[in-house]
Amino acid sequence: MIGTDAVQGMVLELENEMSQYQHQFVVRRNAFLMEAMYLGLSEGEARSYAIQSIGPVVPVTCMPTLAPGKTRPLSPMLEARYRYAGYWQDMGEHMLLPDDVLRISSTERFRGWISDMRNYWVESAPYRFGDDRLSLLSVANEEEGHFSMLVWKEHGEEPEVWTYASQHEYRFSHLLHWFKWLNGRSEE
Repeated sequence: MIGTDAVQGMVLELENEMSQYQHQFVVRRNAFLMEAMYLGLSEGEARSYAIQSIGPVVPVTCMPTLAPGKTRPLSPMLEARYRYAGYWQDMGEHMLLPDDVLRISSTERFRGWISDMRNYWVESAPYRFGDDRLSLLSVANEEEGHFSMLVWKEHGEEPEVWTYASQHEYRFSHLLHWFKWLNGRSEE
């Protein structure tokens, strides 16, 4: 378990990473537009994907797990994330509120992905952990199954973040390292 002073320092660092992620949107958008148009999208079509939308802060006290009716209390870093912004869409990355988590995680498509991962992707989060230890954090592409999950550890510990995209898995020891990765400065 991480000490209180260390957690407070990590929360401050996370707040800085979230601010950088928000304010570096123009740089990411311009790079995305150039690449998308190079690959054949029209400028209008590319711009329709290159949006940032940040909803107002709403009170969040717990995070639903994939187990129906089971929630987990927010860790200090998750508290900081939800104090910073509500719903947060940044191009393809949709950082969800608990109501969005419940809606998406109960769909047949999402449950099918979890079932397939549990049955066929050895060492994936669904293979290793029960639904009561998993929460949906964000979705990059609902149709393709690109999403990030929280993997809950012992009570009082920060959950890990496991990201799945294009048949790849990326693991982060906590939310701070995930945001560093989103900012292009991964330490893991």
